[in-house]
Amino acid sequence: MPLKTLFLNPPSFENFDGGAGSRWPATREIESYWYPVWLAYPAGMLEGARLLDAPPHYVSADETIKIAQDYEFLVLFTSTPGFPGDIRLAQKIKDANPKIKVGFVGPHVSVLPEKSLKDCSAIDFVCRKEFDYSVVEYAQGKPLEEILGISYRKNGSVVHNPDRPQIENLDALPHVTDVYQRDLDVRRYNVPFLLHPYVSLYTTRGCPAQCTFCLWPQTLSGHPWRKRSSDDVAREMATAKEYWPYVKEFFFDDDTFNIQKARTIELCAKLKPLGLTWSCTSRVTTDYETLKAMKDAGCRLLIVGYESGD
Repeated sequence: MPLKTLFLNPPSFENFDGGAGSRWPATREIESYWYPVWLAYPAGMLEGARLLDAPPHYVSADETIKIAQDYEFLVLFTSTPGFPGDIRLAQKIKDANPKIKVGFVGPHVSVLPEKSLKDCSAIDFVCRKEFDYSVVEYAQGKPLEEILGISYRKNGSVVHNPDRPQIENLDALPHVTDVYQRDLDVRRYNVPFLLHPYVSLYTTRGCPAQCTFCLWPQTLSGHPWRKRSSDDVAREMATAKEYWPYVKEFFFDDDTFNIQKARTIELCAKLKPLGLTWSCTSRVTTDYETLKAMKDAGCRLLIVGYESGD
């Protein structure tokens, strides 16, 4: 049996919502939450694991500490605004459960692995960039020295293992919607420009664009563009429709959903019979044929990235 693992998107302060590894650095007039998609992949690979998304489910720090007492391994998705509070929470979790092992994941520790480890003695290791298999291997008993893509302390120094190759076979990963169904209440999630309730997921990873303002390719998903097969996506969407007949919209939260015309048209042909309403990210250069295929397959809204202007 693997270590009993808790995947945690940690509590935030009141009105500092966001979720999915993000923390807004100021209070806002609205409340919105994104899904913890990245945590859902490894949470679907380990028997006995739980994905706890604290902010949208209003789980407090004290409740989180109590829940973590029943686990042997904590995987915490942190962010730069949330990191000071997250390390205090990790220390309190370890004080209450001294045997628990703690791994931090997310953009902040990917960029600052050594500083992150020095900032908090409760952290046993951090994962750099894609962490799906790194945390699973640790839970399954693989020694730290043999796990690619992690950093940890040894004999007073920080050790950086070689980088882990990016995942190429995305179809081998679990369907995140299976984990959502098991562990999350999808009615808790709201984004003002999407119909409520909504469900978001990825069909690709990575983005070849070099936009300096974009967090994810630089820090977590990388620039090489990798895609799930259209059949795999269609299977997940058919199941998701059965899980939540009341969901009003699905959102494909890829860095750039429709970057490859042929793949987009092929996927749309398999989504169309499902009768779903969905939205996605988009490039401004998408042509009419692609847009028409998307519209005919149920696409409602495009979130467009304008990389430059004239």
